Parts: sequence; structure tokens; C-alpha cells
Amino acid sequence: MHKATLAHIITTGESATVEFKTNFNNEVIETLVAFANAKGGKVLIGISNDKNIVGVTLQEESVQNWINEIKQKTAPSLIPDAEVLEITHKKILVFIIQEYPIKPVSF
Repeated sequence: MHKATLAHIITTGESATVEFKTNFNNEVIETLVAFANAKGGKVLIGISNDKNIVGVTLQEESVQNWINEIKQKTAPSLIPDAEVLEITHKKILVFIIQEYPIKPVSF
């Protein structure tokens, strides 16, 4: 994803396929499950609900650990695409999940 695309998504705001979260928690996993059960979508971590870019602190293994947690807490196991982008000198993590062909996916 390009920075311009990310900026456009942030400006447009949340929708049926886009959700903002300030940090990684169970709500992120619940949102990914909801998107997998619907049409797919993106969860942007490091963005507040009022579109402020707060950024996210990432350690070397953070993203992989979070993907593993998502995999372990969902059935069937979801494995989202993850991308770290930088905007206004802050890191944003984007999880992208496609619509899952076998429903329902549970948390």
C-alpha cells in the first residue's frame, strides 16, 4: 500500500471495510473476524477513531507475535496480511483480511 492510499483511507474514515484502532488488542481480532465473515477489510493500528495518527510502537517480533495470536484465537485460523507504513514520522500497522470462504469464522 502506498502512503497516498493510506492517507486517503485515513481522510475518508471508518467504513464497513475499514476500522481504526489505537493499539493491538482483542478488539482488533474481533474486527478481523467480522471482516472475514463479511466482505473483508482493513484494520489500521495507530489511528484513533477521530482520525488522529497516534502511531504504534513495534518491537522486532511484534507483528509476527500478533499474527500468531490472531491465528490462535480464531477458528478456522485467520492469517491476515500485515504491512507497516510510516506517515508523519509515525508507524501504522495495516492488517488486511479477505472474505473467508468458509463461514462462520469465530473468535
